[in-house]
Amino acid sequence: MDLNVEDKTQDLDFVRRATLDTIANTEIGPSRLHGFGLFASQAIPADSQLCQFEGQVISIAHYHELEALLAPKLAEYRNYMFMECNYLDKQTLLARPFRTKYSYINHSRTPNTEIRQQPLRLVALRTIQPGEELTVDYRKEQLSDDYLSNPAKQFL
Repeated sequence: MDLNVEDKTQDLDFVRRATLDTIANTEIGPSRLHGFGLFASQAIPADSQLCQFEGQVISIAHYHELEALLAPKLAEYRNYMFMECNYLDKQTLLARPFRTKYSYINHSRTPNTEIRQQPLRLVALRTIQPGEELTVDYRKEQLSDDYLSNPAKQFL
């Protein structure tokens, strides 16, 4: 893969156009926490379901095999196609082939949303004010050892 190819996921205009609008009343913008974030465009009441997660259940090992096979051919779109998932357990993911607004919710140890099970969904923990960034505690997912040992994830 050409390392000089621009990563389209760093282009805010591209991100806003290409990201699937799966969470109503939110918009993607620059974040003080990390890169881009997801912000409420109007008040979101406490206990509101923001989205229900969909995707394909796949082993983490198979996901990595597909990424190794396909991602190099995607050049600047690599991080758009291989990025978004939820860990169901230490060996299994719920993976999505395209980015949704969920992928722009940054980590916080004091989040204003959380993932709940059966069905897998994102819920507001408290009222989220317009302009406020949505956050979730990534540590509450059953992250794989590979994910946790990644030096880029030490902020968790």
